[in-house]
Amino acid sequence: MKKIYILIIGLFCILTYSCVKDKNQFKPDLATPVVNGFEKTYSVYTFQDVLKINPTVANESDYDYFWTLFTSNYTPSAGVVARGDTLSRTKDLTYEVKVNPGDYFLVFNVKNKKTGITQMISSNVSVSTLTMNGWYLLKDDGVNTDFDFIHANGRIDNWMAHFNGGQSLLGKSVKSIFSSGFKTGINSNELFNVLVVLSDKDAGIYRIDNGKKLMGFENMFFTTPAVRKPQNILQPMGNNYLNLINDGKVYTMVKGAYFADPPIANFKVAPVAAIGAMGIAFDDNSKSIIGINDANYYPLGAHADLIKNLDAEIVWMAGYPAVRNVAIALFRKKNGEGYLARLNTSYGQFTGPPSPNNAALVRDTKTVPQAHGLMSADIIGGNYDSDYIYYAKENKVYLTDAVSLQETLEFALPVGETVTCIQHIKYPQPAGNVEKYTTDYLVIASYVAGKYKVWLHKISTTGTIQALDKPNFEGQGKVTSINYMEKGSGSRTF
Repeated sequence: MKKIYILIIGLFCILTYSCVKDKNQFKPDLATPVVNGFEKTYSVYTFQDVLKINPTVANESDYDYFWTLFTSNYTPSAGVVARGDTLSRTKDLTYEVKVNPGDYFLVFNVKNKKTGITQMISSNVSVSTLTMNGWYLLKDDGVNTDFDFIHANGRIDNWMAHFNGGQSLLGKSVKSIFSSGFKTGINSNELFNVLVVLSDKDAGIYRIDNGKKLMGFENMFFTTPAVRKPQNILQPMGNNYLNLINDGKVYTMVKGAYFADPPIANFKVAPVAAIGAMGIAFDDNSKSIIGINDANYYPLGAHADLIKNLDAEIVWMAGYPAVRNVAIALFRKKNGEGYLARLNTSYGQFTGPPSPNNAALVRDTKTVPQAHGLMSADIIGGNYDSDYIYYAKENKVYLTDAVSLQETLEFALPVGETVTCIQHIKYPQPAGNVEKYTTDYLVIASYVAGKYKVWLHKISTTGTIQALDKPNFEGQGKVTSINYMEKGSGSRTF
């Protein structure tokens, strides 16, 4: 409370200076208003709660009233002046909370009509947000893209529109990722977490704490691309950057700035990409895997010959950075056969020939028969912990692995439903110091007749998934990407 006492004393001195100049002058008899029904602390959710306070004041007709709200994030010793927002000029307060999460001082100002003196009675207000914990389901209705947000006490459908004046993203959903340590300027000290979202016609960056859109496609580049075709968004392990694939080119953002043009190179980058110790992409011109190292393309050397000049198209790729440093990539040759490559994506192996004691960049390759289900799958997903691969054809979900390629039917949805998303979601993000994962599911989304279902399957050590009697979430639209959040921090996309 020290800060609010300093604030009150300072304001009180200004208000009373004209009345009291020295100890011999007249001092007014200041009656202290008797106030009840105003608590010392309040806890509210922003963009969710209405703060209602109806205090009683003895001889209330003797006073005028107003309410002010001050952030606690200031330093009096540094000469920073706290500026409050006036919420109401009535005795009773009805305030729809719409401030950023944090700690605040709420001040009930009681002004004596005769003396003109104002007494300020303060309370601590803790502002939280529902948006920090739960499931973000990226969906579209064929025209617009938005999130449905599911939290412990309910849900916010069309989350983007809810917080942004009814505005969603135009187009069909492509992908969403969690990104931490975002800021509004290079030299800004305020860091916050965001969701970066792509549709096939637009892009947006949204604060998680208050849902506000910070950037759209039209204002996130130093030079806006002539062709608007967002294809993939990547959060590198180097957290200061973001990589955006748009129309076959990789644009890089240093957080606090904008996406910069890619370096001049004869590359046409495929939409399919992943993250290892660096970004992993596929060049459609040379039919080769290349690296994306922060803002630079990184062509691979002779140690990568098994994933270069393939005369094939990239079908699917998943990267498992940090603890595993593994990636799996599936290609389709002209004859319809598949080519499956397992990679060691640690930085040293990816950038050059390994030492004799280290594993090679390409750990293994397999030929996948044309008749294998992977080669005609609608959706493919991976498993962070092991080399298991899940795929779906229409309403059926299968399991295989990158070694034996044996196919096993896991379950079948009702006829007519199609699978639209398969992701392995683990939280916290895998790292060497994580002792326990609070969330660990193979998440599957299905679609039929304009509606989605989302299933959270537990995974066994052999890759099989636990059957469920009913979906965990349902709603309107088609789900294509899923993010999980705890305390404002989110999962990676696997």
